[in-house]
Amino acid sequence: MQFPAGLDIDIVSTYGQLATDGAQFLAVAALLYAIGRLLAVPVVRWALSRTGTNKTVASALTSAVHLVSVVLAVIIGASVAGFRGALAGSTLLAAGITLAVGLAAQDVLGNFVAGAFIVTDPDLNVGDTIAWNGIEGTVMDIDLRVTRIRTPDNERIIVPNTTLATSAVTNQTSTGPIGISYQFGISYDDDIDTVRSIIENAARDIDHVSEKPAPTARVSDLAPTAVILTGRIWIPNERRNRVVSVRSAFIQRVQEDCHAEGIDLSDTSQHELSGDIGVYDGVGSPDEPTGE
Repeated sequence: MQFPAGLDIDIVSTYGQLATDGAQFLAVAALLYAIGRLLAVPVVRWALSRTGTNKTVASALTSAVHLVSVVLAVIIGASVAGFRGALAGSTLLAAGITLAVGLAAQDVLGNFVAGAFIVTDPDLNVGDTIAWNGIEGTVMDIDLRVTRIRTPDNERIIVPNTTLATSAVTNQTSTGPIGISYQFGISYDDDIDTVRSIIENAARDIDHVSEKPAPTARVSDLAPTAVILTGRIWIPNERRNRVVSVRSAFIQRVQEDCHAEGIDLSDTSQHELSGDIGVYDGVGSPDEPTGE
């Protein structure tokens, strides 16, 4: 196949110019991004920390500065390389690029919008302990795309903001005392008031348990084989890191005190029976009929 004279020269020239413009774009964009990432972002982070800005807002602003650095690097790089005029002259090409970017970035844009709502929500902040979809952890960082969570097992979870924005989230961090409850089952023959007193007195002897609100023990259910009492205690919010140890000590102390009073919490004396019931006179086995 032969090309018209001079066409091969035009093709080489066109692609050569495109390669030159592309290299210029990459160089300028990379330089501007490096300046933003290594200079602008740390400066903004330092300034926000010095001014005592809320950690949640500071995290979002730092993320926004990073995003602006990327956008400016791309725009200025394209302008310097001469791409802006070329793209503007082709309406079809510009529309195609816009559609492609929109489809590819719809999830990312959704995370940005969700991140903006999370940042402005006063009920969710950096440092809060939250639970959602059976997962629990402490919020370490919130940016405009993802939220970073550290679990009690010291695992780091990166959660898309749309997940948190569309899920029921329980914020376990509060300014008031933290409640701890446990259900104890006792026999129907045991005295409820005695067990209630044992639970409340045992709670008062445990370190870090608050007097206000006072420990309580109330009947919460009547199970087929047990009366269920729910014991509830409270600890100060600043002692929330002791929740597990206090709960364990509470349960153990109640069990020991009940055992000392002859009250068995392991199970009750009432059990469901199953099988056949027959009457025989004691001669022979139950399976052998007795003679007249």
